[in-house]
Amino acid sequence: MQNNPSFSERYGYQKEPKPIAIRHEAPLRLRKAILDIATEAGFKAKDIRSILCRKLREIENGENWSDDPVMKECLSLISGCEWVEVYEICEVLAQEKNIPLVWKNSFEKGLNKFFVEEGIGWKIENGLIFTRGEEDFEKVMSIAKDRLEKTNRMTAKSALEEATKDLSRRPEPATIGAIHNSIAALECVAKEITQEPTKTLGKIINKLNLPRPIDVVVEKIWGFASNQGRHITEGKKPDFAEAELTVHLSAALISYLC
Repeated sequence: MQNNPSFSERYGYQKEPKPIAIRHEAPLRLRKAILDIATEAGFKAKDIRSILCRKLREIENGENWSDDPVMKECLSLISGCEWVEVYEICEVLAQEKNIPLVWKNSFEKGLNKFFVEEGIGWKIENGLIFTRGEEDFEKVMSIAKDRLEKTNRMTAKSALEEATKDLSRRPEPATIGAIHNSIAALECVAKEITQEPTKTLGKIINKLNLPRPIDVVVEKIWGFASNQGRHITEGKKPDFAEAELTVHLSAALISYLC
């Protein structure tokens, strides 16, 4: 396990983050990195193999005893599984009960660093994989949740968190749910501000005293969400980019209203 910070960590040098280009796949480079990061965090080779075999319902090769052949076995296991299982393996490693917390924290830190540097659209928090947006998306979501919590709007905060979970669904994101829940969070805040608990967002926009053309933007988002998140049409499912944009805009508007 690496006890001391690396050269780049000591002097504040960082790789330039790559734009997110990988989400619904798990390239070999990532699969190999997961094993390396786990080892650097403190995981023993046999521990990793045991976790992989348990997750993938495979049988350990009893002829492999030393670290090198065991790690080759691990690489073979993780290289041959479905992409969804790769991210599930990350969760299992981070949730392993018999592993010290410091190892798991180091594993998550290293994995998140790799995700950012390699343009992988996921992050791991407290043992669970969630979708990761670009830096501005992550910042807007964090601010919105923080302001909702500070103003004790926990119902809206819960809806916004559900929208994030919907974007994180595997193997396919729940785009309809993400749109529905993000707009529900925005509507919840708007209802409380206007003291109109029985009316929809579309009917109380003019009472929010929003500057133009932001009021028009909210009206258009509401219309889009009604079509894509509520009054859906067979064969017309919103794509990930549309859902992510709706969640992003909703979070920004929630922060403004709070």
